[in-house]
Amino acid sequence: MSVIDRIRNRRQIKRNQRAIDRAWRSAPTQSMRDEIAYFAQHQRIL
Repeated sequence: MSVIDRIRNRRQIKRNQRAIDRAWRSAPTQSMRDEIAYFAQHQRIL
């Protein structure tokens, strides 16, 4: 894996983490936050 690939991969991971965080913060109910947290913890690592 080249340096460029590692940088791209890290940027993609951070982008996904920010999207999950935004979704979690904007979820209207606790059950939705729980569901988002569950799926965030069970993501496949690329």
